[in-house]
Amino acid sequence: YSGPGVAATPWGLASRQQVRCLNRACGLVGYPNVGKSTLFNAFVGSTVAAAENFPFCTIEPNVVKVGVPDARLAALAETCGAQKVVPGHVEIRDIAGIIKGASTGAGMGNAFLSQIRGVQVVFHVVRCFSDPSIVHVEDPVNIDPVKEYESILEELIIADLEVASRRLPMLRKKATTTREVEKLLPSYEAVLRALEEGHPARSALVGTAGATSGDDFLSQLITAKPVVVLANVSPEDAAKGNAFAERLSSHIAASEAALAEAAARKASGGDAAPDLACRRCVVVSAPLEAEVAQLDDEDFRKEYLESYGLGETQRALPRILAESQQLLGLVSYLTVGVEEARAWFVPKGARAAEAAGAIHSDFVKNFEQAEIWSHADILRLGGKGACRKAGLVRQKGKDYEVQDGDVIEFRIRGGRS
Repeated sequence: YSGPGVAATPWGLASRQQVRCLNRACGLVGYPNVGKSTLFNAFVGSTVAAAENFPFCTIEPNVVKVGVPDARLAALAETCGAQKVVPGHVEIRDIAGIIKGASTGAGMGNAFLSQIRGVQVVFHVVRCFSDPSIVHVEDPVNIDPVKEYESILEELIIADLEVASRRLPMLRKKATTTREVEKLLPSYEAVLRALEEGHPARSALVGTAGATSGDDFLSQLITAKPVVVLANVSPEDAAKGNAFAERLSSHIAASEAALAEAAARKASGGDAAPDLACRRCVVVSAPLEAEVAQLDDEDFRKEYLESYGLGETQRALPRILAESQQLLGLVSYLTVGVEEARAWFVPKGARAAEAAGAIHSDFVKNFEQAEIWSHADILRLGGKGACRKAGLVRQKGKDYEVQDGDVIEFRIRGGRS
């Protein structure tokens, strides 16, 4: 935003409610010493988080805002002569390691669980490398990533069961007087049954995202949050993974296939099953990403990545950040002018007036009109002015649904954005 009067051409379940009401945050969780803080340092681009070789070296969560790479911004900046590029940001939190028994107070116990309830997307880091020199809470040599993953999932299920068991009696009583709660009570009961049977909350909610989004109770359940499982391998295995990562990925894929089948059965009237956005597995090398984040010289960084069989576009970190935007339920609209090309994150489905509020809250009440360009048209014709001459600029009102990649200029009473 460049000031009034200046044309600055500047997952499914519960995610929309979480994006609107909580910070847009992703939390790194996992056993102690699996590489969470090393990966956090890669996100930061500098050594901020402690990454020591002993359990629980992270006590309070480290927090950082990280820019999500967007190739469209650089292309628009070059085409329109913008002086700088400003990406959209998500929040990454490095949360203390969890161990078996955390739900009953072991390790960081309830402190950890409180921290993880405050994020919207879980990055579950699993150790997929064998190294006797790095401490592991069980066995640093005979690594079992599936057991490690399931142990933490079990703790989270137990923690959610405690919350659900405490809240359900109150919700049942409220359902007798509140229509909204009455409609959702079957979903609440299904969640409680799933947790009692040792299944994550999301397993009871497949196919119900539209009906249950925006729900305060469900948004507090850790196992209802979307998860990206990060198989942390050694730098030598970054390009192709290893047997540990393959076993973990196969386990998660089989589990997700079962959930997808349940969602398909639940979908009615021939509608497609919704995107579950529950668990996805990505191979990443935390030490390699942390090293690359320190390299400023582009040519040397390229050579360094190639020495491990990777190209810049094959790095895991940018893909993880792009995944986080999707799972947070965000789309980005773009503004471009002489000063900057910038991405603004808004919830998927946001209307034009709401999107204008991402720039400044006063823009919502003072909204008059949105002018929409296609970024592809701008790049093809060589600028916004050329698009205007070609009649390719659309004028939209406050109820226009913003699409990912829209280039927007807002008309605001008393000025323009």
